[in-house]
Amino acid sequence: MKQNSLQGLIGIYTNNGGKRETNNISANLIATDISLCGKIIRLAGPREWNDAGPRLSYWWQPTTAAVALATHLFSLNNLEGKRVLDLGCGLGLAGIAAGLLGAEVVFMDAEAAAVDFARYNAALNGLPSHRVDFLISDWEQGYCDGPFQLIVGSEILYDYFTHGALIRVIKSNLAENGSLMLADRKRLCVSRFLGRMYGQGFRCQESIALPHVESFAVRGVSLFELKPSKSLDEIT
Repeated sequence: MKQNSLQGLIGIYTNNGGKRETNNISANLIATDISLCGKIIRLAGPREWNDAGPRLSYWWQPTTAAVALATHLFSLNNLEGKRVLDLGCGLGLAGIAAGLLGAEVVFMDAEAAAVDFARYNAALNGLPSHRVDFLISDWEQGYCDGPFQLIVGSEILYDYFTHGALIRVIKSNLAENGSLMLADRKRLCVSRFLGRMYGQGFRCQESIALPHVESFAVRGVSLFELKPSKSLDEIT
């Protein structure tokens, strides 16, 4: 799906007394308003998961983890002059939040359609084109365009087999004294990834968020902030 094919095809989603009202321009597209710290972010995306592409994908709607991560970023107040890498960006919520705080943001996802939607959503929410970039890539391709002062991702740890490549991408792009911020549920794949990061010389601080997303049960989301415990040159 191309960026210019999205304009004028969005079904507008609003929340009115608990009801979903849709101005249905296209049966396969919908836009969702997300309220974060008094700021409304509008995200266009596929209406159903099977509209997201040829394979099962998880990027096609805002998740509680993405909302928790974006809310945390807003609590930072100012990212002016910082470079942020949004790994597995999906619809772009976390990267958009960072961009609204003044950061330069690279949105990265392996799904071309997700990157198209992230590009559209960044423009929809007023991010200037000179402060955003978009990349279709997976971890195995070894993307490196750092340094980034902040790398973020929500629910990107579900595949054990990609952890090694993901760690290489993080280490090759994170700035000295930079931070990695991940949002996810406490599950075995997350614990294993964190264990590998400890072994790589990172320290981790965990907090719990309780984001609310309509149609999702309220449940705790863990926010993991990881930083190198020593110079990146010393980390194996």
